[in-house]
Amino acid sequence: MDLSPGTVLLGKYRVDDQLGIGGMARVIRATHLFLQQPIAIKVLLPEMVESDSTVARFLREAQATVRLRSEHIARVQDVGTFEDGTPFMVMEYLDGNDLNQILRHHGPQSPSIVCDLMLQACEGIAEAHAYGIIHRDIKPSNFFLTRRPDGSMLLKILDFGISKAPVGYDDLTGTQTIIGTPTYMAPEQMKSGKSADPRSDIWSLGVVMYQLLSGRPPFSGESYAELILKVGGEAPSPMHVALPNGLGEIIFRCLEKQPSARFHDAAELARSIAPFASDPASAAQAAARASRILMGARNSRNQIPVGGFNGNIGADLATPVPLSPSALSSLNPTQGSSLNHGRGQVTVAVGSNRGWMVAGAL
Repeated sequence: MDLSPGTVLLGKYRVDDQLGIGGMARVIRATHLFLQQPIAIKVLLPEMVESDSTVARFLREAQATVRLRSEHIARVQDVGTFEDGTPFMVMEYLDGNDLNQILRHHGPQSPSIVCDLMLQACEGIAEAHAYGIIHRDIKPSNFFLTRRPDGSMLLKILDFGISKAPVGYDDLTGTQTIIGTPTYMAPEQMKSGKSADPRSDIWSLGVVMYQLLSGRPPFSGESYAELILKVGGEAPSPMHVALPNGLGEIIFRCLEKQPSARFHDAAELARSIAPFASDPASAAQAAARASRILMGARNSRNQIPVGGFNGNIGADLATPVPLSPSALSSLNPTQGSSLNHGRGQVTVAVGSNRGWMVAGAL
C-alpha cells in the first residue's frame, strides 16, 4: 500500500507524513480533505495482517476506545479496511509529548505535578474499568500530554490495543500469554495476561508515579526472568526523593504484591492523592468525578447499545486539574534517569514536535 505523502486514501484522507512505526503498526499524520482537520491514522503492518488474532486485537482497540467518552481517552473517529484489506484506525491528532518524552527531556517531576497528572489518568482509567475494560499496558509512553483550548495541559491515555475486554477475551489470548510491558506489569499479570483485573492497572499506575518522581522504575533486571523474581518476591527499591508525608505510602500500596492489598479502584487512588495535588480543591472534584464515573457507568452498563453510549458520564463539575506547561520541572544535567536509555519503553518516534501519536505499543 502506498502511504507516501500526498497519497489520498479512501477519497478523503491525504497522507502528510509518517509519525512513527512500531512492531504492530505505523502511524501517519493525514488531513481529512472534507473537514480540513489533521488526523492520525494507525495502519497495521503488512506482516501483521496475516495474523487473525492481531487483526482482531486491532479492531478490539477501536471497539474498546469508541465506547469511552472521557476527555482523557484518545478518541477513535473511524475504523475499517483499505481496498487491499489492510485494517486502519483514524484517531484524533494530538500535538504534544508523551510522559516518556517528558521524563527524558525534563527529568523527574515534583510531587504536586505528578499527582495532577495521575488524577487525570485516574479519571480516564476509571471509565474504562467501569465498562469492564482493563488497559494492561499503562506506562509513561501511553500517557500523552496535550493542551485544552484554554492552554491547560490535558493527559490522554493511548493504546487500548491489548486491553482486556469482558467479551471474547478467551478467543484472543491464551491463559499463558504474557501481554504488556514487563517493567510496568503486576505480579499476577506476569504469570498470565488472563489474570489481570483493575487492580493490575493500579499497580502500573503506581510504577508510573514512582518513576515520574524518582526517574527510574521500582524494579529492574538484566533479564525478564530476573525482573519476574524481583517483582514477585522483593520490595520496591527505596525512592530517595523528598515526598510529602503519606505520599510514599500511597505509591507503595499500589505496589503491594497481593491485589487485595492495593487500592480497590482508580477512584480510591484518586481520593488518596488529591490532597497532594497543586490545587487540592479542584483535585477533590476530580476524585469525586472518578467515583461518579465508576458508579454511573456501572449502573447504566446493561442499557448501553453495542455501538457506544450517549451522554458524558461525570461531565458536571468538570473543573480541570490546574496543570500548565510552565509547571513542568527542568532536567538537571547531573540527574540520571533510566529513560535516558529507554529501558522498559517501546516508544519509536520519527521527527520532533509533530504530535507524538506514535508513543506506546503501536
